[in-house]
Amino acid sequence: MSQANKPLVDKSFEIVRQYLQSVVPPCSVAVDTPTHYEVVAINGDEKHVFGYVVAHEHVITIGFNDKIPAHDLKELISEHLIKKMGDAHHRFEVRDADIHSLTKDLQQAIEKLARYYNEKGWTKA
Repeated sequence: MSQANKPLVDKSFEIVRQYLQSVVPPCSVAVDTPTHYEVVAINGDEKHVFGYVVAHEHVITIGFNDKIPAHDLKELISEHLIKKMGDAHHRFEVRDADIHSLTKDLQQAIEKLARYYNEKGWTKA
């Protein structure tokens, strides 16, 4: 990472990491490194990705379970985040400090996803 960009990327990574930590438990941490944090829901033999954040040189990637149907996703994640995703993989990139414009949307998405996972029986609340 470039030295000038690293603090912004690291700070954004940590903000999203903290949001994802809010669902542990009932979810579990699958990956916890300085540049990758991933949370999963494990119920018996079933494992569902809840969400992840990965730090790159100039951006962070934030992703959610790509198996959630589009009609459900529209109820769980703001239109703003859905537009940022723009693909079928339920992930998007955030440049540098742009995370601040997304914090409310991310917090709400994680709260709604946690309820959704509980309703689906993917977590034990």
